[in-house]
Amino acid sequence: MDYIEFLGTSGTRTPTQGTTCLRVSTHCVIDAGNLINTFGDDVFTVEHIFLTHSHLDHIIDIPFLADLFVTQKKVSLKIYGLKETLNDLRQFIFNHRVWPNFEEINLIGHDEKTIELIEIFPDISYPVDDITLTPFKTNHTDGSCGYLIEQNGQGILFSADTYRCDRIWELLDQKPHIHSLVIEVSFPSAFDRLAHDSKHLTPVLLGDELKKCRRNDFRVFTMHLKTLFAPTIIEELETMQLLKNGGKVLRDGDRLGFLPPFTL
Repeated sequence: MDYIEFLGTSGTRTPTQGTTCLRVSTHCVIDAGNLINTFGDDVFTVEHIFLTHSHLDHIIDIPFLADLFVTQKKVSLKIYGLKETLNDLRQFIFNHRVWPNFEEINLIGHDEKTIELIEIFPDISYPVDDITLTPFKTNHTDGSCGYLIEQNGQGILFSADTYRCDRIWELLDQKPHIHSLVIEVSFPSAFDRLAHDSKHLTPVLLGDELKKCRRNDFRVFTMHLKTLFAPTIIEELETMQLLKNGGKVLRDGDRLGFLPPFTL
């Protein structure tokens, strides 16, 4: 694959919209907010899930995926995250109360466990298939991160959920090969207090954050809009001209290429 496919882009799960899920290579996704519905019978090709954090809209399909994999797969489903995120999965999901602990349950007929939880570390690069993922700390939960996604000398920066975060702008200034920023905007600017308390961005906050970056040549794509407020957020983004250099509000099914023309 020479593109990212956005399987889920909404900040709200609805009958027609999925929450955060990006297919970044043949066997690898970031987050699991809309895996099973979009992959269908091909879901068994998923072998690696890199998590941004442990909020439900980003992990919701993982328990059901494990339930499918235990009888069908020969190798463990590998789930990557920062320490705090993996601890949350162990404590609150795979705890034999909310869901079976598939970290202890073997794949049927095989010696490997159904899932393998693998700790990753900020600013360390992890190659998978034909891409490289480098997590960086964000300002959302204790274990939250975004990812620099690289292929063939080109980069796309995915912020995931975050509030104000200087690291995003440092990376963009340090790495001119990053041609696109995918960043969340969850609430209209009138909800600045809610955005602060839940650690999300609004259009006004995004506009302020963009001023921290010396570069002005990258494309700005937004996602994770809360469905009830999407028309207001979009109007603000367009009025403030924040969707820079051909950026757009991403929808489920959109693709973003590593090479021109970028938007596929």
